[in-house]
Amino acid sequence: MKARSRTGYNDFDFDFDLLRRFLERTVNLDGTVHTRQELLAGLSRPASSGAEQPAERKQPSSELRRSRLSHFLSRIQEVFASGDDLFMTYRPGVARHTHLRLRRGERRPDVIGAEEYLSRRDALAPGAGNVSRVLHIDFSPFQSYLPLMRDSGNIGRGMRFLGRHLASSFFQSPEKWSRILFDFLKLHSVQGQSLLISGEKHRDDQLFLGSLDEVIDVLGRVDSSTPEAAVRDRLRSAGFEPGWGFGVGRIVETMELLRDLFVEPSTAALQEFISRIPMVSKVAVVSPHGWFGQDKIWGKPDTGGQVIYILDQVRSLEAYLKEHFTLAGLDIRPRIVVLTRLIPDAQGTSCDRELEKIYDTEDSWILRVPFRGRGGRPLHSWISRFKVWPYLERFAEESEGRLRQHLEGRPDLLIGNYSDGNLVASLLSDAFGVTLCTIAHALEKTKYRKSDHRWRELDDTYHFSIQFAADLLSMNKADFIVTSTFQEIGGTDEVPGQYESHASFSLPGLYRVTSGVNLLHPKFNIIPPGVDDRNYFPFYLKDRRRDQGTEAWERRLFTERADDVFGELEAPSRAPLFTMARLDRIKNISGLVEAFGRNEELSRRANLIFAAGTTRVDESGDEEERAEIQKIYGLVERYDLHGRVRWLPSIDKSDTGEVYRIVADRRGVFVQPALFEGFGLTVLEAMLSGLPTFATIHGGPSEIVEDGRSGFLIEPGDPASMSQKILSFLRRVEADPGVWKAMSDAGIQRVLEHFTWQLYSQKLMSLTKVYGFWRYAVAERGKRAFQRYWEALYHLLVRLPSERMDREEEGASGDP
Repeated sequence: MKARSRTGYNDFDFDFDLLRRFLERTVNLDGTVHTRQELLAGLSRPASSGAEQPAERKQPSSELRRSRLSHFLSRIQEVFASGDDLFMTYRPGVARHTHLRLRRGERRPDVIGAEEYLSRRDALAPGAGNVSRVLHIDFSPFQSYLPLMRDSGNIGRGMRFLGRHLASSFFQSPEKWSRILFDFLKLHSVQGQSLLISGEKHRDDQLFLGSLDEVIDVLGRVDSSTPEAAVRDRLRSAGFEPGWGFGVGRIVETMELLRDLFVEPSTAALQEFISRIPMVSKVAVVSPHGWFGQDKIWGKPDTGGQVIYILDQVRSLEAYLKEHFTLAGLDIRPRIVVLTRLIPDAQGTSCDRELEKIYDTEDSWILRVPFRGRGGRPLHSWISRFKVWPYLERFAEESEGRLRQHLEGRPDLLIGNYSDGNLVASLLSDAFGVTLCTIAHALEKTKYRKSDHRWRELDDTYHFSIQFAADLLSMNKADFIVTSTFQEIGGTDEVPGQYESHASFSLPGLYRVTSGVNLLHPKFNIIPPGVDDRNYFPFYLKDRRRDQGTEAWERRLFTERADDVFGELEAPSRAPLFTMARLDRIKNISGLVEAFGRNEELSRRANLIFAAGTTRVDESGDEEERAEIQKIYGLVERYDLHGRVRWLPSIDKSDTGEVYRIVADRRGVFVQPALFEGFGLTVLEAMLSGLPTFATIHGGPSEIVEDGRSGFLIEPGDPASMSQKILSFLRRVEADPGVWKAMSDAGIQRVLEHFTWQLYSQKLMSLTKVYGFWRYAVAERGKRAFQRYWEALYHLLVRLPSERMDREEEGASGDP
């Protein structure tokens, strides 16, 4: 039977009663919420036999797998029973899902709303209490005036969609939008210097258009190579300030783009003109948690890829902005500040320094502000990212003044990073009134199985009740959101994305989100980061490798005895399998050790070398890291890997490029076995260094690596398939060494063509300007009501719980 009449989907021709019989046979439906993975596992198991199974419940799994029902099952994200009814979340594709209820005796399901579905789901959670009396969160009323995309294929291309919408608005209402653009340009200045249009001489957009035509005509008779300084007085007398270009040719091009917008608007003209406006000279990048520094921080808890990302981002942005101002004919030096936490007990790092200049920049700095307790005392030691919530509001308040002081005014752009940084940036955006960009890097909600449904049992450790609310608030406050991959937003055909998981969810007994984040909102934009090509470059560029400490690192990687290194290789000449990452569960270093140990042929052919955290349990202050250390030692013993495994502490970032190249010298490979990876900077670094790379299929690496062409994708949850894929490649290389070189070259080329910081900076600044104009154009529509709603949710779900958490933490520590 087809489900069209009630679900709206007509591609399932099966008896839904068969679905009920299958579920009752394979999973426990008594008060349990089952995920897609559990359903697929049940589908793959052979059917049970025996008298204990009623005949009507026997359905051979082989028959089921051949049926259309198996396809439907693969699209169910979760299922549970409540009374005689079955409830399911069905996801036919990216950013589309519907909630279904199947009554007993019915052969077709009903479509139900998120509110009813979540309410019935919540009732199954232990300790949920009265599920009808919870806070309901719905952001959809504040999106009614916004242009929303209809095609999920456009997700992550928000600027392109918004540009088309703005161009269409210009075309449909030319007088209105010409006036908006004119007023926007007239108000524009950088570091106190008026730019583009003199507000005193041009008070009307139509009169301005006539002056623009006259100036274009006059400059058209001047040699295009004439510098801007030579025509500056003439331009100013006509009411035009600096900023149009460094020379007459560039000035005329920019003015003609603006004229085209007034006369015949197009998406291309709008984006090209706005991208030329010198709008941004001061940027504040917010990243409070972890150890944010440039030396001696690698391997410390909560410190990894996001630090590298931000430092490389800042260097690239500064270089881009300098060039941008030069092209605009302006002598302005950009200034960028990374706002982070000051840690007095710095443990040999620079994290106790209030101000630190960022290497290889002219005027970019790390600004550190301490976390303070309720009494105003600064916290002396590092604390986990899961415990920062009580300190963020005071941190934001103090940081506002410090940023104004250091930047000599407010920033033009705020960029938040991770959950805590995004929340702080959201609070600062209210104080400064400037464009807000948020970058999640990773959202914890998708890392931990059923973390919303099980929030009560996890909250004492992870405080997800606060974090998920903070994420939701930041997503909705942001003017635009940057992700490195599409999967971060919309996932795949089979698995929801990180942001998609925040569309609707509930924390039973606390709050229920029926409309959280809309993936079809044009604020989402994909900009993959690049690689620092000063540190990472192909291994065969020998001249660039001078003074890189190659010999010392060869000894440390393969032969040297050291107190902090575990394992001596019995045959150092074997092909090295290399990886490095933080030593936490999600990075799955222990999973790679197990895969290596279980495949006897692989462990005979190769050595496994990894750099992660510390090799000593007593040196770690992180509970999850200590558990991984003990697990790795246990695996080495279980599979007798002595002589074939070598484990180094985390390597300083300045040395990692040469380490990759040394492994490439020996025709090794890089393995990134994370259970999930938001992007995968180490994948880019290894590929650009020339290492054939095996990377997790879950997350960003699947959009970096073309499986079998520029690297390989592996399933980290399946040790057998993971090790077999690596072994197969090593066998091919042994038969034909050219196979290794071909894969090495393909990886290098892939990075050079698609993943550079120059491309990143250009796109980020274009986004800032387009969304800055959009923010100005629609600033008053719905803003006041949204702000009051946002503040109420912040107070109820973040501020008050954080204060309770603060009191509990002080009580547990014995502090007054």
